[in-house]
Amino acid sequence: MARIIPSVLSLTLALASASLLAADPSSQTPEPSAEAAQSNPNKPTPAKRASSYLPANEIKQITIDDQPLELLVRSWEGRKKLGAAIILPATNGTADAPGLMAFVRRNINAAGWASLSLTPPTEPPAPNFATPATEVATAGSAQLTTPSNKPSQKVKPEDSNKHLLEQEDFLVKSMSQLDSVGTDYPGKRVLITADQSAGLLISLLSQKKIADPDVLIVINPYSEDETRNQAIAEKLAKLTMPILDIQSPDGHPASLETAAQRKTLAVTLEAPNYRQTTLALNLDNESAWQNCLTAIRGFAARMSGAY
Repeated sequence: MARIIPSVLSLTLALASASLLAADPSSQTPEPSAEAAQSNPNKPTPAKRASSYLPANEIKQITIDDQPLELLVRSWEGRKKLGAAIILPATNGTADAPGLMAFVRRNINAAGWASLSLTPPTEPPAPNFATPATEVATAGSAQLTTPSNKPSQKVKPEDSNKHLLEQEDFLVKSMSQLDSVGTDYPGKRVLITADQSAGLLISLLSQKKIADPDVLIVINPYSEDETRNQAIAEKLAKLTMPILDIQSPDGHPASLETAAQRKTLAVTLEAPNYRQTTLALNLDNESAWQNCLTAIRGFAARMSGAY
């Protein structure tokens, strides 16, 4: 018994020492990434691949202002080889943003269209308005200038316009890099875009800053800038390429606000190749995705003259 007690004490001390060493950060081996970053702090961290779940042969890269961005490419399927569908998802998303655009990207290939999906531009972070607790009960010194039925402005008009111009510049640079990839898919060009990205592309096309596609598909187009949003209908009606304008019941209020005007102006200005389709289902319903795809496939093939 006397021999057992010292042995137990020795074992206890050894375990305690091991625990202390394990808890000491200085005794641990740093992770390779952290060690590399400390040894070369000026070296930029490689961009994490957002679509690591996709086959490697679908993922290409373009570089905009020294920043690598994903371009997702799917070849056409079957015997038809009509051309390429250039897809620009809504702003603040990814090239494979889940929902309708990703569904179109994966399923338009069987109709004879390769798909080239761009990374969309980002939106500025939402401002964080904070009121000190001591000021909550204090009466304000100014009156609200925004009508009660309109959302409050997120940013100052001058800041908003500056960011919109930056987004347009980003898209011009992105579109200019498609030529090298698109050479593998000769034929017609169909441009498919949605939401604020659609509003931006309509503006660029009206200014002749990007080349006209053979067919333009816009889904719930709008701009959060009220002046620009009201101008979308006229700009869209004056474009000369065939246009399919798809509006869903759950589109952004700014898009729903101009839907009737977009259709009316197109008729007034006698735009012969403009069509507006109003969906019966919301775009959070997968049945609506199939309806959209069917409309896009039929309109693109018919109006592009690809057959």
